Amino acid sequence: MANPFQDLQETTGGKAGFAAFNELTSDKAYDDETIKDNPGSPLPFPVENPPEQYVDAVKKIERLDYEGIQLQKFKDIKKTCEAMDDIFEREFMNPINAKKQQIVAIMSEAFDAIPATPTSAPIILPADTAPTTGVVYQAGIGTFSYREDTSTPPIPLIGLKGQIFPDVLAAYHYPNLSNGNHGETDLPLVNGTYISVSSNGIGGSGEYKNSKLGIGQSVYHSGDNDYAGAAGLVTSLTPLGNYYFFGPAPVSGAVGTNIDVVRPGSATSITNLIADIDTLRSNLQSRIGPPQANNNSGINTLRSSKHREELDVWFSEAGKRTENTFDFQGGMDSLVGNATSISEYNG
Repeated sequence: MANPFQDLQETTGGKAGFAAFNELTSDKAYDDETIKDNPGSPLPFPVENPPEQYVDAVKKIERLDYEGIQLQKFKDIKKTCEAMDDIFEREFMNPINAKKQQIVAIMSEAFDAIPATPTSAPIILPADTAPTTGVVYQAGIGTFSYREDTSTPPIPLIGLKGQIFPDVLAAYHYPNLSNGNHGETDLPLVNGTYISVSSNGIGGSGEYKNSKLGIGQSVYHSGDNDYAGAAGLVTSLTPLGNYYFFGPAPVSGAVGTNIDVVRPGSATSITNLIADIDTLRSNLQSRIGPPQANNNSGINTLRSSKHREELDVWFSEAGKRTENTFDFQGGMDSLVGNATSISEYNG
């Protein structure tokens, strides 16, 4: 198809239209070649019975391994994302969860130190209020009977507690794409879901069979202040322990003063640990970037590039495509139909 802007390049619109048409034509030609049963196969000889030395020279020409080149492009970017995930895990996630474990240990010691038959008001905060702690799954807070008072018959003392779950790196990924599934119904961008990212545990499949580091279109920090849509992933994990709401309710902060009655210094220790966790989370989200932090240097901008290259690999490995990945022809037809109007623009 001839370029409709061939003789209409005296304006900025005409020049842009000329270039855009050529680019779409080139993209379509390349994509059409990938659809063929034998993509990149040699063209016929230009003449019948060419000289033997010409035939030998043609036979020695090696077609570029386009699929291998594309796979390597993806692997290179994927490796950089793996490196960042590994840093996030070691420098942020592990310290955050270690501090959460310290809070669990303090809470457990304080709870065990509550007298068997308290004679004063309940030490653990009743269910009428639950201050935000930043380290507790707030939606899961509930009441429980933790002791009985000295009445006859004994009256249960009702307290308030919530579970402490680990913070995680949650990657939003597409299983068919990540696992390299190429069945008739295995489209690459369906059934998107969150998956935890860690160097520990079992990997996935495909290019992630050894580790889930680097997986996904984007990665998020998922913790108690910001679950980033992955609350279900976090709460499906084994909790680290319980957070007991010791009363009375503090004027500021989330740790009641009654905890110091049974374990001196606990309130300050927990408050400091929560402050450390908040700082780590804030710094981690800044390194991750959009949408958790407003900067362009975060890892998610690089992950977008990795996702694009991974899609190209998926299409390359899917094989037996019968249609173009994009409607190149439609774009060309649109330029043909609007060439006159576009070429009149000279802005």
